[in-house]
Amino acid sequence: MVLNTPTLALVMVLETLLPSRIAREKPHYMMIVAFLFAIVGMWLAYFIFPNSASILTLAFIVIAAEPVIRRTLMQEEDEEAQTPGNPTTFLERHFDLIAIYSWFFLGLVLAYMTWYIILPGTEPQRCIGDGICAEFPTRDSVFAEQELQLGAIGQLRETQEQEAGTGNAAGAGLATGTRGGSTGIPPDYWGVVQFLFANNVTVLLLAVLFSFLFGEGALFLIGWNASIIGTVMGKISAQALAMSPVHDIASIIFSLGYGIYHGIGFIPHGIPEIVAYYIGAIAGGIISASMSKQVYRTHEFRTIAKDAAALIGIAVILLWGAAMIESYLWLSA
Repeated sequence: MVLNTPTLALVMVLETLLPSRIAREKPHYMMIVAFLFAIVGMWLAYFIFPNSASILTLAFIVIAAEPVIRRTLMQEEDEEAQTPGNPTTFLERHFDLIAIYSWFFLGLVLAYMTWYIILPGTEPQRCIGDGICAEFPTRDSVFAEQELQLGAIGQLRETQEQEAGTGNAAGAGLATGTRGGSTGIPPDYWGVVQFLFANNVTVLLLAVLFSFLFGEGALFLIGWNASIIGTVMGKISAQALAMSPVHDIASIIFSLGYGIYHGIGFIPHGIPEIVAYYIGAIAGGIISASMSKQVYRTHEFRTIAKDAAALIGIAVILLWGAAMIESYLWLSA
């Protein structure tokens, strides 16, 4: 199906919804904008390409969010070139972009979690009151790829438990959708740390590569992980809602709170992991922005590359700490 003029106009409006200056000054606005992007993306993807709605939803979200991230990365690259060489100020200089990514991530998690409860399962027709019916995107369509990924993660978890002999390999870290590999997890603490660290570093390298090649390409990776976590929390909330005798606004809000409460298990190791991916995305993004200016033979590019390498080093340290925390929680669960 060809995108019509109103659809293209809507996407262009979303692109300019939040200027980069306001995003840097008030990054929490990005959560609201991300929530809105997710709503519009789900509906557009479902009604235009229903058979590919789960992936195209993320594509529409990334398209809408790309301009503000691109402009912010360009500003970050300019500031990096003007104030180089002080390692203690790396994260301080890039804190606003990290905050933008964080609020964007949180907004997507909440959006996917909320819509997992609201959307119907297989039947798009939903009636509100007597004779007031409308066609909604279906959960099976919008969350198809996320459900497949979670199913694969569940199978991997069972295999690892059997091979490792632990019998209780907690899957909180696996629910981010960022694990891989088919080897068993060794039962010793440092073996688990090395296993998780290797997988996390792989995701970090992908974030750097995506940002380097596509400018803001890591947005898709960040959005994908947010959609997986949001789907997990949405499933927990939906189970709580199914046990409620009444399905009204109050019960939906309670179910969302229940899902958020169980999502707290992601926080101890999830925060350093996600922040490390943000930092990797920033490092690749500022190099890409520098090369787009064609300054790769100048002193400016050498400065940018050096600072980007330092940022990646910080990200690796964060991932090692996250792996240690997750390993402890994994083996003590």
